[in-house]
Amino acid sequence: MKKNFALIAVLLILVIGCAMAKHRSQIREGMLVTGLNRNAFAKEWGLPDRTATMSSDEFSSFSSGFNTYGGRASYFRGKTSLDVWIYEKWDVTLVFSGLRLVGWKTSKSREELKAISGQR
Repeated sequence: MKKNFALIAVLLILVIGCAMAKHRSQIREGMLVTGLNRNAFAKEWGLPDRTATMSSDEFSSFSSGFNTYGGRASYFRGKTSLDVWIYEKWDVTLVFSGLRLVGWKTSKSREELKAISGQR
């Protein structure tokens, strides 16, 4: 029983590690897509200059100002609190639901976003 638990734990750690490496790679390449893990942003870009929160209602009503993959806003059940990370020095705002990226606002191109990882 203990061997099975240890094997499952090792496999889980490997899967999580691979997913995090993929997310970090996408961030380094300047590819913002919904679902990226916020810890990957912290490791690539460092901690944000400011943080805030917004409600999912507020995000849905203002989502036209935020980019989301496919141009569609994420819809939430009920009223959910979302974390907002603001990188003032790079003019990037990220919105997370838990650990998942759900939207962002920036005027930066992919190449400009790609350069952020090198500026840290």
